[in-house]
Amino acid sequence: METIAAKSLLYAKNCKPLTSPTCISPSFLQCKTCPLSYQSAGNIGFRRLRLHCTRIIIKHEIECTRKNVGVVHASSNGGTTSAGVTAQGWLLEPVGDGDYKHIGFKVEMPGAYEIFSREMIVGRVPDKADLVIPVATVSGLHARVQNKEGNLLVTDLDSTNGTFINEKRVPPGATALVPPGSLLTFGDTHLAIFRVSRLEKTIEETASDTEEQPQTDGASAAKQSEES
Repeated sequence: METIAAKSLLYAKNCKPLTSPTCISPSFLQCKTCPLSYQSAGNIGFRRLRLHCTRIIIKHEIECTRKNVGVVHASSNGGTTSAGVTAQGWLLEPVGDGDYKHIGFKVEMPGAYEIFSREMIVGRVPDKADLVIPVATVSGLHARVQNKEGNLLVTDLDSTNGTFINEKRVPPGATALVPPGSLLTFGDTHLAIFRVSRLEKTIEETASDTEEQPQTDGASAAKQSEES
């Protein structure tokens, strides 16, 4: 009986009761007479250490992924955006004296025109022409100008007052080359005469889609690891 009582006192001294059923006290972890409890505490500690290491590895992978992610700019045809392209065009600069007495009412001088399209219709009527010259002596459909292979070509469309390169008239329906520096007249030497010169413009390609690679893979993996 004395031996049993001594063992009970020794057990009570080394193994103190838990203050809470869900917390693990230091005395419980240090109890030499409770091998099962000590083993469970060791497993919990190892599991926490393994989870901590897993978090460190995943965090490192996320940082590496973010460093490698870049923004890809895609053009309308699915390719990446390239540098600007230099386009060859033409400038029509008005050089008339602005006299409108022959028309009978005041007419404003037209402004300068830039031609970068392959083909444009010159005329007085906005619904029919691409390059509109609001002067009465200009026909509704007066001429066609073409920007072709680095040259400017003009075709008279049976206009009433004619199309002229310098002082030479272009025959109706005929196409003629307009040299740089020459004077191009659409029916009126006072209000619709232009000096022709070359013009270059850098055209930037428009990026229609801007996509960024998702960065949620690493975060999802970390969340799944914590839940396990």
